[in-house]
Amino acid sequence: MIDADRVEKILQRILEAIRPDQGKGDGFDHILIALEQALAFQMVQLCPDCRRRLARQLRADIPAMLTKAADLAREAQQEHGEQHYRH
Repeated sequence: MIDADRVEKILQRILEAIRPDQGKGDGFDHILIALEQALAFQMVQLCPDCRRRLARQLRADIPAMLTKAADLAREAQQEHGEQHYRH
């Protein structure tokens, strides 16, 4: 079972580290690529079967992530402005 409090604490640390307004040049594209690399780093520590299961779970979670993003978009854009992915 996942410890929701622990997940929330980790999430807050990650969000603090990736705030788009904290450094020149740290645009959305750089932040997203860094997150992808961090996820890949964590995945290499798993066995091949676990990596496949995690990849399947991530793919399955994408629709819910997009729905949540749409729900939070107005608030995020007011705080950080509209971001564009340039990769």
